[in-house]
Amino acid sequence: MMDKLPGGKAIGEMQAPLQWIFSHTARFAGAVRITMQDGEGVVLVQKGVPLAAQFKHPLKSLNGPSALKYFDSQPILDFGLWKYETDEMQEALDLCRQDEALLHPDREPPAADPPREHDGRSLAAGAVEHGASPGPFGAVLQQPGVTAVACFSDGLCLSSAGDLDADYTVAFAEDLLRWSLGLRSAAPACGAFVQMTLFYRGGNVIIAPYGDEYLCIFTTPEVQFGQIRRMIRELQNGV
Repeated sequence: MMDKLPGGKAIGEMQAPLQWIFSHTARFAGAVRITMQDGEGVVLVQKGVPLAAQFKHPLKSLNGPSALKYFDSQPILDFGLWKYETDEMQEALDLCRQDEALLHPDREPPAADPPREHDGRSLAAGAVEHGASPGPFGAVLQQPGVTAVACFSDGLCLSSAGDLDADYTVAFAEDLLRWSLGLRSAAPACGAFVQMTLFYRGGNVIIAPYGDEYLCIFTTPEVQFGQIRRMIRELQNGV
């Protein structure tokens, strides 16, 4: 089945436990492709809910709940996220049904979120519309190692530059931000939130305050963090 699944749009690769994946995919619909030393697997996820699972090994094959239980028993998983459109998800679910890999064959999957309209909020000063390059965010992309940047607040991507999936980026960044702020509230002595950096195999994600909003910056693994910190301070001082 796995070699027949729709290609989808690659979001990124990282390492995390299975339950972390579910808690950080509240706005994601697609395939979680898992690579393991002794085989490979896939979990279909929609809005943080696992819909199907399969694990393949030269000596065994697990489908449905047994595959999900096996993935959950692993402390850390190497995985990649592949976003699906509605028709791609339906195609993937049909393939999983044929292979008896659905977790709940008699249940309807959660409804996909409809495309969101721009709500008319003003963009941050000097920012640009999604994917454009002028202005300070476009200048950020000129920094060696920076691949994309987004400004977000309250679940909305206010502006961005570079090649990224705005909706998924905001959902992912806000989940990380809530987790970090939760840690700070549990330990007030840590002080105000300044910056957080997530390191993963394909690069880094940096989140920092930007006036009343937040910045989310994606970089390659070899980026010079001193330059990035200086760039962030310059952006913050310009707000």
